[in-house]
Amino acid sequence: MTINEKILDNIETIASDLALTLETMRDIPGMYDDNADDAVKFCCALPERIRSGTLRIAVVGAIKSGKTTFVNAWLKDDLLKRGAGVVTSIVTRVRKGDGLKARIFLKSWDEINREIEQALFLFPEKSRPATGDGSGFDLRREKDRAFLSAFNQEIFSDISVTEDGIRPESVTITRAVDGYETVKDLVKADRSSLEFSGSRFEEHKRFTGDDAVAFFVRDVALEVTSGGLDPKVEIADCQGSDSTNPVHMAQIQDYLASANMIIYLISSRSGLRQADINFLRLIRTMGLMENIVFVVNADMNEHENLEDLQGVEARIKRELTYIKKDPELYTFSSLYNLFSRDGATLNRKSRTSLELWNGFPEFVEYTAAMTGDFNQRLTQRLDTEGFYLAVANPMERVRQITVNSRQRLSLFKDLLSSDLSKAVTAMDMLKEMLERTRKLEAIMDNSMEGAVEVLEKEIRAGADTLFNPDQGSVAGLVIRFIQGYGTDLSRYETTLREQGFENTLYLMFQEFKGALDTFMTQTVSPEITGFAREQEQAIESYFKALYRSYDINPSEISMEFASMVEQMPETALFTEPVSDPIDIRSIRGILGLSLPKAGFATRYSARIRFNSMARFGFFTLAELLARLLKKRSLRSGPVALNAAEARIKKEALRSVLGHLSDYSDTVTNDYLIPLARAISRDFRDKLLARFKVCDVEIETIEGLVASGRESKNAQSNTLEAMETKLEDVAQRIATLPIHYLN
Repeated sequence: MTINEKILDNIETIASDLALTLETMRDIPGMYDDNADDAVKFCCALPERIRSGTLRIAVVGAIKSGKTTFVNAWLKDDLLKRGAGVVTSIVTRVRKGDGLKARIFLKSWDEINREIEQALFLFPEKSRPATGDGSGFDLRREKDRAFLSAFNQEIFSDISVTEDGIRPESVTITRAVDGYETVKDLVKADRSSLEFSGSRFEEHKRFTGDDAVAFFVRDVALEVTSGGLDPKVEIADCQGSDSTNPVHMAQIQDYLASANMIIYLISSRSGLRQADINFLRLIRTMGLMENIVFVVNADMNEHENLEDLQGVEARIKRELTYIKKDPELYTFSSLYNLFSRDGATLNRKSRTSLELWNGFPEFVEYTAAMTGDFNQRLTQRLDTEGFYLAVANPMERVRQITVNSRQRLSLFKDLLSSDLSKAVTAMDMLKEMLERTRKLEAIMDNSMEGAVEVLEKEIRAGADTLFNPDQGSVAGLVIRFIQGYGTDLSRYETTLREQGFENTLYLMFQEFKGALDTFMTQTVSPEITGFAREQEQAIESYFKALYRSYDINPSEISMEFASMVEQMPETALFTEPVSDPIDIRSIRGILGLSLPKAGFATRYSARIRFNSMARFGFFTLAELLARLLKKRSLRSGPVALNAAEARIKKEALRSVLGHLSDYSDTVTNDYLIPLARAISRDFRDKLLARFKVCDVEIETIEGLVASGRESKNAQSNTLEAMETKLEDVAQRIATLPIHYLN
């Protein structure tokens, strides 16, 4: 059993014993109040809350950087499909389970057809297969699939590859057609899932290792039994960071925004590429650089000697310093670690490679040492960050509950005393404490109301600075991009001549749409994520400053209380908390709050087609008149394309600015402000809990003081037993290795 597991077991036992002890307060009139009930509920829910927390680790890097091999080596088993180079939007999430299980979440037919419709947007309606019922495109119809196959060959034959790679719309159409036969009986009208467990687990690889089939997959979740994976950790194999498809990039960003740690892989064969630099800048803009660790994945066949590998490592580290100061970097071979694991079953080719590598001991020793350093550092980070966040704040609450319970118990012992003067003094003191608590509560309510008002104004002002169409920084970026975009019409001269205006307009529009969607994903979305993180930090800092501004010393209040209550145990006095007064991560989890997905893929109305074609008709008529009058030709096609592009850009700007405005409202009203309000409530309750000993009706206490000797004796015995149990709980809390968590 690890030290973490021992601590968890101790915490669960402490919480259970404390809850049972608090339940016995019910036997004393007035002692079991709303505070005690809340405390019991908290203690009962604590084990589940601590064990349900998940640390998410994203494994990211360019295609062929060895991400899947790295994950397999981590899992100490060849469980994920290696070497496929899949460039779909799949993020494969892996957690520890009781057995091997894979869940493949499939898109619905409506989702699939919408993706294809987007890839076909602005293609001439007359050239599409007629449906007869106006139902739109449907991949399940044979004539629609035949149209797509012919479409890809005819339209993209000469222009499918750009300087950025294969056009995304061409990739979408190709994969939809190629993968259909495999999935046609599996995809449903609504979203659905497939499960492969036990001996069928390997079947999941045909959905993650084939681009065409993976196109139909929305998400993949694996459960494995590997000893290399902590039960509280989820590791995600993300697709290549050099994807040219903005939809794929957006899915990676969504996972990164929720990840606790990022492991970025760089192949020693290719080194740090421009695509890596671009993506790392994006991560920095999102405010995630502090959570990143770099791994140079060594290709041991690529380097003549260790000096060569170390030279590549030094160059990569030097280049990374332009992105992150003092980058944390480790160099080792994931493939060697996978092949050399205990119990590995290798084919002849893999055995030959392993034998070859073992013939270079300096390589093996260096990378093995680096692997050890990486694993040690990783374990340390998971323990200190994850376990501390999961345990330290809840345990501070348990400690405070115990302190308040012991104070309450001391008070009620005096109230039940046979010495009437002592009981009356205790009752007077209780009245005074209740009055002070009510005043403090009123002060806190006013303060929290004012705090939330201030925060809401600041949040809205920040959102306005970012999103405002007239002066917002992000809106300005969008406006400058769209207005500055220009299509190189010379690339379309042959297409215009051979395929006509409408087909050329479609290609030109899809090129612009792809460029805009990429800009929104790689430039705008990271800015927004960074803004949200800055706002979260501002909210947290605000309440921490507010906490300090109260200048309340719990120890002094506890000492004052102790001076009024005889024999108050010293260990029951307040001490300063070991955790922060703000636990923003926990609050997000409890409320299920998360930053709304931006989803900035631009949507366009049908009027683009009407306006573009209307302008084409106008220029065609003008050219005809010019010829009749024997004037110089206006070259209607290129002129109309220029006019159409202007119309498209105007519509795109209207669409994106409208989307930014809507998203501004969503991120403000549905995320940041609810988060600020929730933190305000939590902050208030935590602070008040430190001073509330009782919240009871005075009439009940007066009845308790006036009760008979026999009744008092029985209740005093209950208090004595409770006191023993609370003292035991307090001692066990004090001996928990909290210093280890820090």
